[in-house]
Amino acid sequence: MKNNNSFNISKRLVVKIGSSLLTNQKGGVNKSVLKNVVSDIVWLIDKNKEVIVVSSGAIALGRGQLKLQQELTLNESQAVAARGQIELMTAWKNEFRKHKLQVAQILLTPSDAENKKTSDNAVATIENLISFKCIPIINENDTTSTDEIKFGDNDILASKISKLIKADHLILLSNVDGLYKEPPRNKKNGVLISEIKSITKSVRDMAGTASRLGKGGMISKIKAAEICMKSKCSLIITSGLKKDPIKSLARKTSKSTRFIST
Repeated sequence: MKNNNSFNISKRLVVKIGSSLLTNQKGGVNKSVLKNVVSDIVWLIDKNKEVIVVSSGAIALGRGQLKLQQELTLNESQAVAARGQIELMTAWKNEFRKHKLQVAQILLTPSDAENKKTSDNAVATIENLISFKCIPIINENDTTSTDEIKFGDNDILASKISKLIKADHLILLSNVDGLYKEPPRNKKNGVLISEIKSITKSVRDMAGTASRLGKGGMISKIKAAEICMKSKCSLIITSGLKKDPIKSLARKTSKSTRFIST
């Protein structure tokens, strides 16, 4: 499948949503965000697009269910993720069921995406689910993997999945509109970079500044963009806090940063 730079004519998309968006401060599901994202994914499906979801949130939801406030060890985080994964998939299942759509759970580690046998099996599973009109919901296998627990993000996993399944676009839903030249002091302040065709040192420097100030884990998103662009897959960073976070990308005026593969 050849990549299309235009979001509107893309056929296969991966949508990644992080735990900071999907969970609330009480350790429960942020239902309004989930509703908006699912509604937009259904809109994509209605336009005959193939959608794969990469979702974080298991550890945060597990904490909430087990009412744990303290700092967790690695082994404790893995155990908490096992509890939270049930809540995470239940939330996705229930929201998609309102649209008469089914979902399936896939748990992977970054090493699964690197190993030929396991990656081939993962791709076959995803392809079959798409043919069954069942939406794949992928999360890192936190009960055995340490990568997401260390970095707190599924950006890299999402980019590797996008590469494997030859996606046209990877959409990273963040808590910011995209990559800024420098962290904005308020919503009206700051220069948003709308389009990037090559990742230079200055782009990495901007991401480093944003990341140090806690603005969306931007460094991992730049690394994800590098993986995607080398695989002829474009990547978009946009805020998942909007009412129509994905649908708005069809408009030229949408606030986002687009990494355009060539």
